[in-house]
Amino acid sequence: MAHPSSQARAESDEWLCTKEVARLTKLSPSFFEKSRLQGRNYGPPWHKVGGRVRYRLSEVLAWLESCRIHNPEVRHA
Repeated sequence: MAHPSSQARAESDEWLCTKEVARLTKLSPSFFEKSRLQGRNYGPPWHKVGGRVRYRLSEVLAWLESCRIHNPEVRHA
């Protein structure tokens, strides 16, 4: 049986395609495609694996956390 922390680490290092990341984040696949094509750093890190674009789940989760607004004065419409 795998150690719980090693199992969690393995799950967080799962590779995701663009559509899976879009579903996870509730953003459109085109958001991530534009981020890659424009060379902007507003999307999560991505990798080219076997000619296909893949995202590491742990990096997507870290990117989401980095997008968090810490200022309680900021209000969203």
